[in-house]
Amino acid sequence: MSQLKKHKLCPRAWYFAKVLRLPEPTTGAQQVGTEGHAQLEHYLSTGEDVLGAFAKAGAHLLPTPGPDLLVEQPLDGAPPLTAGGIPFTGFIDLVDARQLASDGVLRITDHKFTSNVVRNAATPEQLADANTEPGLQMVGYAAWALSQVERFPGLRELELEHLYYQTRGQRLAVSVVASVPVGHVAREWRTKVEPQVEAMKAHAQAARAADVPANYGPACTKYGGCPFMAKCLTGENKTMSLRDKLLSKPSESVPTTVAAVDLPAVLPPDAPHPTPVQVAPEVAEQPAPKRRGRPRKASEAEQLSLTPPTSKSDLRVLFVDCVPTKHDGPRPESLTGYVDDMHRKVAEAGGVDDVRFAGSDSSLGFGKWRGALAMAARAELPPPGIYTALGVAQSELMQVIVEALEPSFDVVVRGIR
Repeated sequence: MSQLKKHKLCPRAWYFAKVLRLPEPTTGAQQVGTEGHAQLEHYLSTGEDVLGAFAKAGAHLLPTPGPDLLVEQPLDGAPPLTAGGIPFTGFIDLVDARQLASDGVLRITDHKFTSNVVRNAATPEQLADANTEPGLQMVGYAAWALSQVERFPGLRELELEHLYYQTRGQRLAVSVVASVPVGHVAREWRTKVEPQVEAMKAHAQAARAADVPANYGPACTKYGGCPFMAKCLTGENKTMSLRDKLLSKPSESVPTTVAAVDLPAVLPPDAPHPTPVQVAPEVAEQPAPKRRGRPRKASEAEQLSLTPPTSKSDLRVLFVDCVPTKHDGPRPESLTGYVDDMHRKVAEAGGVDDVRFAGSDSSLGFGKWRGALAMAARAELPPPGIYTALGVAQSELMQVIVEALEPSFDVVVRGIR
């Protein structure tokens, strides 16, 4: 089931780990979870209290130990759990059939060790939905139970439980349970899990990581960060760079040269008059040295003493919610065309019309489009020149692009409100 979860989170990360078999580092949090699971397994199997501080906080939520409990139950027993002809391996932490004879209810529990229960705990709705990461695992465990007809006669309802143990701060344990009928489990498995298994089979045949989709956004930073991020974004080991996926060719919406004309002040109606912004001639003759982090804003004194670069300069200058009042250089170009072009490419890559309305089944859903759009912008910068970004506060797309581009621009000047 862990492979299903990894593939659900990001197909390309799964490809790196399970097809290319690239090593993954072990974290301290994983070690805490491993030790806690071992303590719980021993306690539930033998009754001997070896629970550590974290696991002990949830002792009152556990069933009384006994030989009738199925502890660390393998999925590959007789018959094994399969989908698309592929058998699953793994272990269910706890299966409690004590209510089966009287009520037809079977409880399946998965122990979760987490730093913050309130922030990280799943909801009952998520546990019952195989389109979510926690639900995918629990629906899989429930599907195994449905296959054990002789072992669980009269089964009509499953209680899918995540039992959380907090590892930071207060010693705390919380039980989250979703009660679902057997028909619900069968539908979730048939309509959501089996299609994903077919997708995994297709992705496993890919000749390179470039051919496997990636879920940019939260998946890149979840669980301490994806260990394959550098390979995914830079194309190392012939894996796909972001440009290969989202940017098929350089943007055509932003011209490389613009006519040199006098520019009157142009501002949004509610904006204050900007301080005239200029770039010194000596700066215009050569590129500014790159600095780490965000470019600093020009001070008022610097703004008054600078002259904008000419069209021959290879500097990138960005005016945010302001424009220069007058100068002899090229006319600044609105960043709107570039934003529209980047949005179009990311939307096409994600198979949606507008990234802001991507559904939950899309790789851009749940706000993941922001990370994808920012990566697309950093991978294909606009050509050197002078750009204006007006009305940033009113456009989510513009906000994401401006924030992504700032570290790569040589000069960034913001209007003061």
